[in-house]
Amino acid sequence: MMENLRIPEVDDMKPQALILGIIMAFLPGFSHAEADLMSPKDADAIVFKFQTAYADTFNRRDARGMAALFTENATMQNEWGDVTQGQANIESLVARLMTSLQTGTKLEDTSLSSRPVAANVIVSHGISRRMVPGADPVQMFFTRVLVYENGQWKLASTQIARPSTVPKPTVSTPAK
Repeated sequence: MMENLRIPEVDDMKPQALILGIIMAFLPGFSHAEADLMSPKDADAIVFKFQTAYADTFNRRDARGMAALFTENATMQNEWGDVTQGQANIESLVARLMTSLQTGTKLEDTSLSSRPVAANVIVSHGISRRMVPGADPVQMFFTRVLVYENGQWKLASTQIARPSTVPKPTVSTPAK
């Protein structure tokens, strides 16, 4: 009875394709989605270019230019914890922030980590320094989600946070 069983998807495959499919299915940690991801070096280059444009719009006090770096329905959680959604609302918020900045205030971003998580999505983490003339830089951390949309990398979500005031826990080794 079993000799009459036919599985078209398998029976019609060329032997080489079947063997390759079996090998790929059992490779540790390999998936088709991972094969579509860009290299970490490419992700770093995209993040660097984006961070440069982001800081440039801030340093020029160009709220409209900064908002254009966001997707239409982007979200931003600022350093005070407020969440703003939508490109127009983000532009309005950034414009208000920029008018209150001291002349000469600059933004400098440093990437700590960037990682492609899907074919058109990069998550980056880093440090922003807001430098006000005559004052110590204000350091903040950020997480950004970049998406490739209509031929451009745009910011879909960002969170900005000030460093914790709670002491960092020490790492202990487990008892033997």
